[in-house]
Amino acid sequence: MRKFTLLLALLVMVPTAVEAQARRQRVPDPDPQHRATDWVPLSQSMTELLNAGWKIISHTNYRTEMYNPNTESFSFILTNGDRYVLCMIDDPVMNNSTSKCRALN
Repeated sequence: MRKFTLLLALLVMVPTAVEAQARRQRVPDPDPQHRATDWVPLSQSMTELLNAGWKIISHTNYRTEMYNPNTESFSFILTNGDRYVLCMIDDPVMNNSTSKCRALN
């Protein structure tokens, strides 16, 4: 009787496991090309990239209120058509800002 109950319990669990596997396979891959994001630091500044023909496609700025005086930070996404770069500028001073850029692919 015990073996029969165990066998019955296993048989009941098999369709559940198969359904779970089918659900897992239906979840789309977030990046079908399986590209890795390297976040490689670039030697060029944002100004050099813009002078080389890169275009700004997105930007944001925010001000931190944790410290006094408040500092502002800016981030930009640049592209040259097939490559993307993220550039950040923290606490910019007029005509004396250095950007830090990272390649996104």
